Amino acid sequence: MNDDRILELVTAALNSVAPGWNKDDKPLDLNLKMKDLSIDSVSTMEMVGYIEEELGVTFPDEDLAQVNRLEDLAGLIRNAA
Repeated sequence: MNDDRILELVTAALNSVAPGWNKDDKPLDLNLKMKDLSIDSVSTMEMVGYIEEELGVTFPDEDLAQVNRLEDLAGLIRNAA
């Protein structure tokens, strides 16, 4: 899965679980830190759940604990896809 498709998937997940998350209407960047998404931890986990459901996978908790940037999440998605 390429970066553009990953960003589309993450954007769809964010729009689903946290409508209005992107008040500045800035495009996502893989270098963006997860904490800079302006969503709480519950929404973050819901976003990951959305992605897992879309891909038909479950990311290991120990891998998710290492996710600090969107690039880290993208790596999990690439490995799963």
